Amino acid sequence: MQVNFTETERVLLRQAQYACRGKAGYVPVTVLLMLDHGRSATAIAQDLGLDESTVHRYAQACQRQGLAALLAKEAPGYAGRLSSVQLAELRAEVGRTLYTDCRQLVDWLATTHGVTYSVSGLTDLLHRHGFSYKLTTAVPCQADAASQTAFVADTLAPLLAAAEAGTAVVYFADAAHPTHNTRATHVWTETVQQRPLLTVSGRERVNLNAALNALVPTQVHLDETDCVNAQSTQRLYDKLLAAHPEGPVYVVCDNARYYKNKDLTAWLAGTRLVQVFLPTYSPNLNLIERLWKFLRQKIIDTQFYRTKGAFKTAVLAFFDRLDEFGPALASLMSLRFHILDAQLIS
Repeated sequence: MQVNFTETERVLLRQAQYACRGKAGYVPVTVLLMLDHGRSATAIAQDLGLDESTVHRYAQACQRQGLAALLAKEAPGYAGRLSSVQLAELRAEVGRTLYTDCRQLVDWLATTHGVTYSVSGLTDLLHRHGFSYKLTTAVPCQADAASQTAFVADTLAPLLAAAEAGTAVVYFADAAHPTHNTRATHVWTETVQQRPLLTVSGRERVNLNAALNALVPTQVHLDETDCVNAQSTQRLYDKLLAAHPEGPVYVVCDNARYYKNKDLTAWLAGTRLVQVFLPTYSPNLNLIERLWKFLRQKIIDTQFYRTKGAFKTAVLAFFDRLDEFGPALASLMSLRFHILDAQLIS
């Protein structure tokens, strides 16, 4: 049986074969490629463990329907049903509209372009073109890219340069209030299995006031307290000054009220410690926010603690184990900052 394809058609077949690995469409596409290479139907049937009649059936279907129609049926994710313009419009639609279910996009394609896809077929098509199903990223609606960019260039960069030169120390400070409860998170598991994790109904918190060294991310000073306020912050700052008895200590922080407390401000006037306030609504520029996320991933969301005491002990012990997480923290705490702009989203 003779089957001959153009070079363009061979490229399409190779793309479909790659997309169909481990799926039902892989065999018919592979049969067509082998026929195109001059293999006999008998040899193909023997190599692939098929009936010879099946090989003939795939070849006849291709001759009868045409390659595009066959690929659209056999190869999930094959884009041949869409023109380049339609594919570009699909990409634009996914980029501007939040779709939580691929069925919604199936309906959009059918309504807008009269093209029908199965959910699995469209899912594979999206994967092939660089899309994935992922969590959205929360962005403060007041985030301003211009002020963030200016802060990084004009304020943060000189401070970090001074820290690298050894003429100053830079910390990032923030408070966190982890709750005694477990949240669902992403883990690796067999597809057919559920991974249950026990939870409690508690809402008790551990209140943490901390500062992270910008250049040494395993160096974190902590004040665990009943209430994060100006007094707690002063205790934290005392620890920073004791750890660095000479030279200026800069603390990059947000605009929480306790950082601007008049008593704290008066006390700071007589010290070597200087607070550097982030632009409003810029948690993305606070390095210690990454530490809170890391704490949740490593300690909180993947372990069950029956009592608040056990939970609190595990959280505080995390800060004694920071050297253990050194390589991961060094990678996570790179001094590269993502700029958020609410206006690009609204």
